[in-house]
Amino acid sequence: MSDIEVIVREPAVVVGVPVIAGFSELAQAVPAAWESLRTSLGGHLGGRPAEPLAEASVELGGGRYHETVGVLLEPEAAGAVRIPGTMHTLVPGGHWAQATHDGPVEDIAETFGRILRWAAAHGHRPGPRKLDVGYRLDGDPGNHLLAVELS
Repeated sequence: MSDIEVIVREPAVVVGVPVIAGFSELAQAVPAAWESLRTSLGGHLGGRPAEPLAEASVELGGGRYHETVGVLLEPEAAGAVRIPGTMHTLVPGGHWAQATHDGPVEDIAETFGRILRWAAAHGHRPGPRKLDVGYRLDGDPGNHLLAVELS
């Protein structure tokens, strides 16, 4: 039995710091974006906790990606959140393949690869979007919910 499942996600919004970079640049650009988010969040969530934190990713083609690292919110709540230096990125609803990653953050790419292989083996066509939910502002490790959009 696989720990990967197909679910229907409702639309969501990640309010966060944008990163547009090539794959080889992401290892430096994304942690810098998380640090920028940590310093920007103070007092801008209207009393809401800064969790869950997420990274939304869209493959742009040619080895380039648009990442947004930030707070995952329902669309209705996201409209009221204004954090300096951030943008709102829609995570569309629909069918997604997802699994829980329980291990080092450095191994998240391996789990995404496993989801992609599983999706292909089960006749699904992965879309350009990925979602990683489970980051914490204090940097403590924990489980991450990883999801790949299916088209």
